[in-house]
Amino acid sequence: MTYPWPGGARAAVCFTLDFDGESPHLWRTRENPPVSVGELEQRRYGPRRGIRNLLSMMDNLHLRATVFVPGWIAAKYPEQVAEVHDRGHELALHGWCHEAPTGLTRDELHRTLDRAADTLAGITGERPVGYRSPSWDMTTDVFPVLHELGVTYDSSLMGEDRPYLVDGIVEVPVDWATDDAPYYRYVGGDPRPPATTPEVLAGWSAEIAAAKKLGSLCMITVHPWLSGRPARVAALEALLAPVVADDRLATPTAGELATHHREHGTGYEVPLEELGRPGHD
Repeated sequence: MTYPWPGGARAAVCFTLDFDGESPHLWRTRENPPVSVGELEQRRYGPRRGIRNLLSMMDNLHLRATVFVPGWIAAKYPEQVAEVHDRGHELALHGWCHEAPTGLTRDELHRTLDRAADTLAGITGERPVGYRSPSWDMTTDVFPVLHELGVTYDSSLMGEDRPYLVDGIVEVPVDWATDDAPYYRYVGGDPRPPATTPEVLAGWSAEIAAAKKLGSLCMITVHPWLSGRPARVAALEALLAPVVADDRLATPTAGELATHHREHGTGYEVPLEELGRPGHD
């Protein structure tokens, strides 16, 4: 099935950032905070340095991204989040303190996302219309809450390699293979060291080439505390420079692609009742 990509392109590459800093660690250890501060400081590299390294790289390429930000990060680092917005990038929801929907009631989910949306709106002047669940962990309760909050697209599921609809919400799909966390996330105690930048560059180049050949979406997801390190930023610039220069590849933000899908897209629509786990006869 041929998908009508923006501008008549052959395929699309979305570059997205999950700007979560130390919030996942704080949420995960909230009931029993560890004595060690090693992972906290490692993650704080993202808001202190990594985000600006990535913003400079995108400035060099004239590439716009979607940056998914927990509300706690926006409240803790408003200057950095404002800089993301001021440089022309889209800001979207990523929970309050990176709490997974599977650990929240529907009311808690609504309250945390509403609070996060208000915090982002206080920085940008407008409430976000996009959402990405922390760790891509989803429940069927999420979609009604997104409707209630005026959120029009999600970017958390992997049921397609082109945009599709779930309960009337545009789904801009993701993929673990093009997320930096499986390759770079290392906080000690793991016998497997982080992947090298040439390894990741080769793998993601292959993903982009395959998307271009088959006419699909390549969704790249990076975290400033991981991919904001200098050698990794340089690798991203080498990867993305030919993408931006190739008129056969569209490079929309996730929000732009969601809007385009509503106006021109084709493909699947998944009713909410079909999204959950099926019963057994």
